Amino acid sequence: MTFSRSGARRVQADFASAYVRTRRCRSAPYKRSEVFARWNGRCCYCDAPAEHLDHVQPISRGGRDILSNVVPACADCNLSKGALTLTEWVTAPLVPR
Repeated sequence: MTFSRSGARRVQADFASAYVRTRRCRSAPYKRSEVFARWNGRCCYCDAPAEHLDHVQPISRGGRDILSNVVPACADCNLSKGALTLTEWVTAPLVPR
């Protein structure tokens, strides 16, 4: 730690980077329009009109941000699936709204 002139503590950049996980900003290797065109603008789970993109294998669970892992989904399906895998989502009990 270093101290500034005002006496406030400041964490050194190399120390902070060891504990703070930052997400790299880069463009996705696919276009939204490609994904929607591949599915004719329909939700891949229930065939309703799609307005979201969903990662089939969630990134938080080791999935990658690649075209083969992204599908269009309606808001209801995407928000209820969240960070679950397909198996977990299909077998999860329904929660009334």
